[in-house]
Amino acid sequence: MESLVLVGTVLAIHVFAWLTPGPMMVLIVRNSLVYSRKVGIWTAAGMATGNIVHVTYSVLAILFVISTSDTALDVIKYLGAAYLAYLGIKTLLQKSTGQDAGTEKEQTDLSPLGAFRTGFVANLLTPAAPPFFLSIFGAVLSSNPPFWVVILLMIAMPLNGFIMASVLSLFFTRESMKAVYSRYQGIVNALLGAGLILFALLVALY
Repeated sequence: MESLVLVGTVLAIHVFAWLTPGPMMVLIVRNSLVYSRKVGIWTAAGMATGNIVHVTYSVLAILFVISTSDTALDVIKYLGAAYLAYLGIKTLLQKSTGQDAGTEKEQTDLSPLGAFRTGFVANLLTPAAPPFFLSIFGAVLSSNPPFWVVILLMIAMPLNGFIMASVLSLFFTRESMKAVYSRYQGIVNALLGAGLILFALLVALY
């Protein structure tokens, strides 16, 4: 029973952390509105794969490399800030297509592989991810849980992230949301782009 409570607690923390406004949420909203539901789902899959990487090294290292090396942390921080800034500038420069919400042209603008890569790289370079996953698994492993608990969390946390990102993508690709975006595309792109650049600046200056 204690093991199940531990798993449930960790997953609940992950959900709340994921729903906290941040670059991953902005990226999912941006890709879903600018392109399509398909692109949003593939972006979510890329993010989930990035989570697998974070979870794996966290379990293997547990606060060993990044927490004791300022240089490693700085490299991740500035790479992440640069990539977020790049996505923000790209969004700001996105031209209004003037298309109706129901058109499918957006899907050809970003391939599934491109969407997957965007989500994967953005998640992998998010500087908040290493300390989050390292601290979570550091706390979990310090309590000497059964081996199956660690394996279950290594599978469940990336799946959890994929589900959360996919739900956001499904919501923001509803016809009503796409119609609003089609009408105010320039303004929304500017806000999303500015949001990504703001997150990049906060990351770099933190």
